[in-house]
Amino acid sequence: MISYAQNAEDVLLARLFHGRTTGRYVDVGASDPVEDSVTKHFYDLGWRGINVEPIPAQAEALRKARPGDVTLAVALGTKAGTAVLHHVVNRSGWSTLDTALASTYEAESALEVVQVEVEVRTLADVLDEHPGDVDFLKIDVEGEERSVIEGADWDRHRPRVVVVEATEPGSTRPAHHDWDPLMTDAGYRCALFDGLNRFYAQAGDTEALELLAVPANVFDKYVRAEVAEQRAARMAEMAYIRRLEEALREAERAQQDESAELDALREAAQHAEQETARARQRIAALEARLIELENAPRRSPRGARG
Repeated sequence: MISYAQNAEDVLLARLFHGRTTGRYVDVGASDPVEDSVTKHFYDLGWRGINVEPIPAQAEALRKARPGDVTLAVALGTKAGTAVLHHVVNRSGWSTLDTALASTYEAESALEVVQVEVEVRTLADVLDEHPGDVDFLKIDVEGEERSVIEGADWDRHRPRVVVVEATEPGSTRPAHHDWDPLMTDAGYRCALFDGLNRFYAQAGDTEALELLAVPANVFDKYVRAEVAEQRAARMAEMAYIRRLEEALREAERAQQDESAELDALREAAQHAEQETARARQRIAALEARLIELENAPRRSPRGARG
């Protein structure tokens, strides 16, 4: 498979769902429809789901790329309302509702942070509005994970797997201690921490807990999207080179055929010139003989008298 996710999260999920061509996901903090997307692989297989992305431009990109999905340009929290989104324009995936975290961004001159007022809804409300079983839920909200988890109704909506980003943005420092007990209380167990995310499965789901317990590895037979793109580019270049080589051979063959035809035409022209020269000589000889005969004295018939 081709992995589009930042840390091969889609590979682990694909291992559990055995290449199923139908399913349903909820992607909170969906961001780009392709780059670092945990759900693109599944959308391409035929899955459909809900994308939650408060940045308007990214939400619009998701709608265009994923017409089969529901895309909501909102943020999720503990209750409905509005909030200020600190949109990091020049760093994908870093935008946050966390004011304290945003202040650290603003201290970095390299980051361009713009404040945008966004609608806030709860995860429970979203799933009530769009009901149905959820195979996996992904939460990547840069510091607001607890708010999203608190805004869920884990009794009525129980995804089989929940993947939550569990480190501080751009850091290896763990950030799950504040909300991990909420997942445990909801009846989930952590199957794996992959260095970036914590993968939760329902406590009684032995298959999911076992299959998600090992990080993505060579036995999953996956290729990262950028590697696949490089390979595709090389194959396209090789195909283009082959087309050029074949066009060159065709041109050379055409040139050879044309050269042979020109040689044949030159030979025919030379032969024609020779035939014409011989014909002219014959004509000249005949004309000379005719003149000779016309100028010769005529004899009188025998027996004629003067």
